[in-house]
Amino acid sequence: MTACCASLALAMSDKPAVQAQRCTYHGWTNSLRLSNRSAEIVIVPRIGRIMRFAPIGGPNVLWENPQLLGSSLPPASQQTDWLNFGGDKLWPAPQSRWGWPPDPYLDGSPWSARVRGDDSVEMLSPISPSTKLQFRRRVVLHEHDASVTIRNELINRGEDAVEWSVWEVAQVADPDWADMRVGKPSIFRDGFRIFPDNPAPADSVVLMGERVRARRHAGSPYKIGADPLRTELRAQVSGWLFTVTGPNRGRDQYPDEGCSVEIFSNPDPLPYMELEALSPVVRLSPRGQVALTTRWTLTRAQRR
Repeated sequence: MTACCASLALAMSDKPAVQAQRCTYHGWTNSLRLSNRSAEIVIVPRIGRIMRFAPIGGPNVLWENPQLLGSSLPPASQQTDWLNFGGDKLWPAPQSRWGWPPDPYLDGSPWSARVRGDDSVEMLSPISPSTKLQFRRRVVLHEHDASVTIRNELINRGEDAVEWSVWEVAQVADPDWADMRVGKPSIFRDGFRIFPDNPAPADSVVLMGERVRARRHAGSPYKIGADPLRTELRAQVSGWLFTVTGPNRGRDQYPDEGCSVEIFSNPDPLPYMELEALSPVVRLSPRGQVALTTRWTLTRAQRR
């Protein structure tokens, strides 16, 4: 049991309705836990991620890499490899502009973090020397239900105008399935797109009315994207439904040929799927920013 979980009784009995606590989580010191009577969320500034979102006493819906618990990266200037910690993170999009691996200053380096009031945590990434980009996140746990609101901001700290999108990537722990709304109407033939570099194996993806459902394939990675009017992604994990919602889509330009939502399926031996939400691609003047606000919710999955 981590120090975060050890304080459960205190969090459930004391006021205010939402409790903010510093803790050690799986060996990561100075982590931050927000909890109410329904849910908890754990932020790990040492690696710039949200690593736990769970009902009180229930399973973590976010995937965690068991080989990297408590680990941290060397200074960003010395990094050569990307480590897949799991959890939820931010990247700039489109990925075609930066390739691979991710920028070590934005992904995996220590972020600053502070508690704001009793119900929220604000995080700030380092500034990338190469792109002059910086991420800021504010995570707010609602008082009376298992839901959080996350405001994600991408800030241009450079002296030149640039164009980027905010890309929120939640890695989900081996779900029974994941789905998302499709475009009605859509710029894609079937309301969604199968990425050609990661084609979906047969029977892994099924169109179900206004949603497309995906199941993880143990042997092959694949990715799909869509352009729905309303941002909504879901995954069923250990008897719980994890839902990510976001703003309605406008007429803006989106990454990846027009996708505002995406699902990625990872093969064994790392059993997870990703729920991904993207903002429009926005021209950022110096010190300008683009934001993406999402809401995460946990509800009991319906028995079938």
